[in-house]
Amino acid sequence: MKKKILQIVLLVAINHNVKADHYTSTINICNHDNDLISVLIDGIQYPNAVNEFHLSGIIPGRHKVKVFTRENFGYNYSKFAHLAYSGFVILKPDEEIFAVIDPYNQLRIKRVVTIMPAPVSVIKPIHSYYTSYNTNYYEGNYHQENCSNHYSYGPYAMDKSSYFTLKQCIADKWFDSSKSEVAQMAMRNNYFTTQQIAGIMNLFDFESTKLEFAKMAYSHVVDHQNYWMVNDAFSFSSSISSLQGFIGY
Repeated sequence: MKKKILQIVLLVAINHNVKADHYTSTINICNHDNDLISVLIDGIQYPNAVNEFHLSGIIPGRHKVKVFTRENFGYNYSKFAHLAYSGFVILKPDEEIFAVIDPYNQLRIKRVVTIMPAPVSVIKPIHSYYTSYNTNYYEGNYHQENCSNHYSYGPYAMDKSSYFTLKQCIADKWFDSSKSEVAQMAMRNNYFTTQQIAGIMNLFDFESTKLEFAKMAYSHVVDHQNYWMVNDAFSFSSSISSLQGFIGY
């Protein structure tokens, strides 16, 4: 019982307190035939059966890893878990590894990337000077009887350098779920042009991920009038219709 409590405490420390540390590690695991898997790390059970296992905020070092699979029978999965791999994985600081269980029950590390925080650009006001002949432009019926010029303020889109870094960071990820996570982190503190959003969408592998991101990104573009341009990133007309319905076209 004491051992179990200690494991739970360690799990909480790994997933919460340490996550803020830049020197932690991340691991991604999938099965070669995309069967559902469940994972144990250092004796701690992660019960959810998933196609792509992802865990971040891990203390670097040598970790005992066990992977269990459930075979896919059409639309159904076997209720019986099979031990597909048992061994050790060495995780280094600031590294994210992408591993696959091969047909011979070996864990093969396919790719290792350096963990980089998503780039953040400062949101600055745009001073857009133009002429207006509508003296009732301002709310509250504020009139400018003798002045037809005014200023409009809005956010800047992400600069080219930061955008390039962001795209590289997304492209380095193996799974769509990881790519989407990075893109959403960047979107929290940044605005984009429609063209930039379309470029990010093209980095995703699945149509559903593209559609989900396109819907979330609509509120973070500086040129809503051009948002029809993202339609080229879709493969199916149903996705275009779904996005149009979401926006309200």
